[in-house]
This record gives sequence, structure tokens and C-alpha cells, in this order.
Amino acid sequence: MKKRFCWVLAACLALAPVAAGAQKGPIKIGMILPLTGVFAPNGQDSLDGFQLYLEEIGGQAAGRKIEVIVEDAQGKPDIGLTKARKLVERDGVHVLAGIVSTPVAFAVQAYAREKKMPLVISADAGANLLTMPGKFLNPYVFRVSQNGRTPGAVAADWAYKQGWRRVAMMTSDYAGGMEVSGGFVRVFCARGGRVVQEQYPPLGTPDFGPYITNLERSVDAVVMFTPGADGLRLARQYIEAGLKGKLPLMDIYGQATFEPNLPQLGDSSLGILSVLHYTAAIKTPENERFVKAFRARTGRLPTDNGPDGYVGARAIVEAAKAVGGNVEDTEKFMAALKRVKFPSPKGDIALDEYNNVIQSMYIRKVEKVGADYLNVPIASYSINQFWPYSAKEYLAFKSNYGELKGKMTDCSKWLEK
Repeated sequence: MKKRFCWVLAACLALAPVAAGAQKGPIKIGMILPLTGVFAPNGQDSLDGFQLYLEEIGGQAAGRKIEVIVEDAQGKPDIGLTKARKLVERDGVHVLAGIVSTPVAFAVQAYAREKKMPLVISADAGANLLTMPGKFLNPYVFRVSQNGRTPGAVAADWAYKQGWRRVAMMTSDYAGGMEVSGGFVRVFCARGGRVVQEQYPPLGTPDFGPYITNLERSVDAVVMFTPGADGLRLARQYIEAGLKGKLPLMDIYGQATFEPNLPQLGDSSLGILSVLHYTAAIKTPENERFVKAFRARTGRLPTDNGPDGYVGARAIVEAAKAVGGNVEDTEKFMAALKRVKFPSPKGDIALDEYNNVIQSMYIRKVEKVGADYLNVPIASYSINQFWPYSAKEYLAFKSNYGELKGKMTDCSKWLEK
């Protein structure tokens, strides 16, 4: 009798950890996004894509419910950091996600490192140095959206192949502006092209007239990066100035051709070129299903932030499932994040050795398809974050992009090693 009692007791003790595990609370995800301010449309799309994926899987992973706590960073680094602290220290989240602007990304990533908190960047924040060897490389950062330089790098390669040799650059005057435009300049110089003019309008510029008037008219094209609502204002004023039919416009990162802008621009947007890692016009079953679901949920076409948020949610869920829901084991959870690989609306997704996404990049052209104005892909590239260089080749360049502001016309500086 005594022997049987011991066996029953041992069995109960063996089952105890399972029962305790089953009783764990929800997996908490803290979303930091701009839901007000100039970047609000980007933040809302990322949030909608994130929530769409969680709805599709019933809001749980590995038997645990998923709770998403959303905070508005307003595109401001100090507010973003305050919100991160609140999410981690008061709400007890297991992972942070979101992030649109580069300054917010730098502020939050430092805190994530301090607290050993996984941060899945699932929106526009493309600060190159966060996922490249150097002092800012952060093992707690996993980026599934894109880095800043690759859209410009792809645009430069494509532009040179079209015969463009001299271009004018207009980029917003903040850290992200150089992150994005620098990707174009270095590759364009390496191919044999040249930027002959650079202009830096501040974020939130209401009137781009002086910059448009000042544009060098002998160039082959104008290359631009003006994020958020600035993109729409610049595109509209560029068209109103009568330049669209005279100087091709290449919109790096697709901010002027942001899908909600296109109905406002109407037929005047037709033919504008852009480059980005996504377009709702990608013809794959995965994307066509996603576009239909996103449109049914929101009443609008997804921008790139929509599938970025969707992929971010799936990456977290896939990693949570890989560790049996035990996201409290941060090291195992992060190891699982490193291994995520799956098809997505953007194309196939994987992470490189520095936790940055490997994916496709698309050259796009505005066309009217039925009742919709769409960024139709006309070329695609399969890239990693250093493309067209190896990591070793890229890191051999002497100067980073931020150090070369005001020197876009000097290719020797950009190619110096």
C-alpha cells in the first residue's frame, strides 16, 4: 500500500509542471507605434497587419492566449522610450514590436538591450547600424521589415541600367533621410552614375515650392525620399509644377506613392516610379489572399507596413510555438526567432546572421488596374541587407552615410575605403 501511494504521489508531482505551464497567463506583446503625427498612417497599417494575423490564428500560440498592448510613440524618441519602459516594467510584456521612425528605434533598442528584452521591428524603422557589425549591433533586435539602405541600393542599380547617369536628390533632413538616400548614392556612384544636386527639406515641410524651383533641370531624373504626409505634398507640388512628364521621379521607399495617396493624386500619379519591398499588386496566392483579408478588415489596400506587421506577428508566434509557449525563456525564444522562415505576402522570409530580414525588393510603377491605382512591380531583386556587396565589402567603406551629408556630389568620398 505504501509503495502504491509513493507511485501515485510521484505521478502527481511529475504532472505538476505541466499543469503549472498550462496555467500560465497570456503571451504579452508590447506594440510601440506612431498613431498620431506625421507617421500615423504607417503605424496604423502596421498595427492592422499585426492584428490581422493574430485574428487568423485565433489569438493564441502553443495553448497560450496572446495579449497585445499598444502605445502611441508619436514618432518621438523620448515618448517611445517612456512607452517602452511602461510596457516592460508595468505591463510585464515578453516582447516589444512595432517601431516606425529611426530615432525611436535607436532610443528603444538601447533600452531593450539593457532589459534583455526581445524587440521585433515590424514597421518602417530601417536604421542600418542596428543589424550590422559595429557598436550598435544589438542581439535583442530582430527586424522583419527592411533596413534603410536597400531600397535605394536597388533603385540605383535599376536606374543605371535604364541609362540614368545624372540625378538630383531630394531627401528629408533627419537621420532616416541619409539612411535611405545614402543607399542610392553609394551604389549609383559605384555603377558609374553621379548625384549632381542634393537638397534637404525639413520634416513637415508645408511648401516644397522653393526646392522644386531650385531643381537642376538638366538631370536624367529626380530621386526623392520624403516620408509620411510630406511624400504626398511633394508629389502633388511636383506634378503641379509640370515636371512629371519632363523629369522622371523615383520615389525611394514609396512614400509619395503610398497607396492611400494614389486616389488623391488620381491619373496624375500614373507612371511615377518607386522602390520598396512590397506592393499590393504582387501576384502570388499568399499576397492575393492577404490583400483580400486586409481590405475586408480595414476597407483599404495595404501599404508595406501592413505585411510588415503581419510578418512580425507571425515571426513571434512561430518562435513561441517552437519553444512550446515558454517565451519567458528569453534565450530559447530569441534562438527560435533567429530560425523563422516562411512564405509571406512580401515573398519568402528568413533572417540573416545579424537578425535582419532577407527578402525581395520591387521596382514599381503606378498604373490603374480596374478601379484601383496600384504600384505594379516591373522588376524584382532578391537581396540581403548588404546587397550588392558582401558584409565584408560593405563594411570596408570608410564613411557611414550620416558622415557624408552635404557630399552627395562627391563620389570619391562615397567610394573611399
